[in-house]
Amino acid sequence: MLNKSQIIIIPVLISSVLLLTGCPPSAEFTRWKRASTTVEDVKAAMTECGDPVGTSMVHLPINDQVQQFQCMQRLGFIRKDGFEYCEIMENMPACVEERQGRPLSLSQLEALPFVEDEAFHPIKPNSGRDERMQVSWRKAGASLHFSVQVANDSEALPVMYSCGYAKPLGSNLDVANIGRTAEVQRCMIDHGFEPKNKNMVVCKTYPQVTGCSSTMPPS
Repeated sequence: MLNKSQIIIIPVLISSVLLLTGCPPSAEFTRWKRASTTVEDVKAAMTECGDPVGTSMVHLPINDQVQQFQCMQRLGFIRKDGFEYCEIMENMPACVEERQGRPLSLSQLEALPFVEDEAFHPIKPNSGRDERMQVSWRKAGASLHFSVQVANDSEALPVMYSCGYAKPLGSNLDVANIGRTAEVQRCMIDHGFEPKNKNMVVCKTYPQVTGCSSTMPPS
C-alpha cells in the first residue's frame, strides 16, 4: 500500500522544479538520453511510446505516464536525472506487472491502491488541509467560476458521504483500492455529478474494472 508521502510525491517533484527554477519544467524530450541519439530520435521514440512530444506528461493518468516511461526504457533510453517511476510508485499497476512479468488479473488490479482521487487521500495531522480541500466532485454542468465553488462543494459533500467517501474526507487511514474507488465513483456519476479532474476517474484508466460501465462522464 502506498504511504502518504508516496501519494503526493509526483506533485511535490513538479512543484520543487517550479520553485527552484522559477519556470515550468523542461519538455519531456529533453530529459531522455541514449548513446548516439539525436533530439529528433528522442522525439520519434516518444511518439512511438505515445508521449505528448514537447509538453509534459502530467496531464495524463499516472499509470499512463508509467507505461510511457517504461516504453522509453524498453527502447534503450534512460532519464538524465536518474528518475525511476517504479521506485516511488511501486504499487502502480504498470509497475506491478513489470515486476511479476505478466499482466495483472482483474482481482489483482482491483486490489491495488488508487491515488488519483484526492477525496480518498488521508489528511495528515497538522498538514493544514481540511476536507473542503478534498471535495473532488461537482454537479454535472455546474459553473466552474470560483465564486460558486463553496456552493458546489456544499452540494457535492453530502452525496460523497452517501456514496462511500470517509466522513469527514481524509479521516480514512489509507487510500481506497481501485475496485472500491470505482464503485464509489460510479455512485457519484449515477447521482449526476462529474469529477473536477477527469484523470481521477477509475474507469477512464481501467475500463475493465467490475464497477465500470457505459455510465461515464463526458471526456
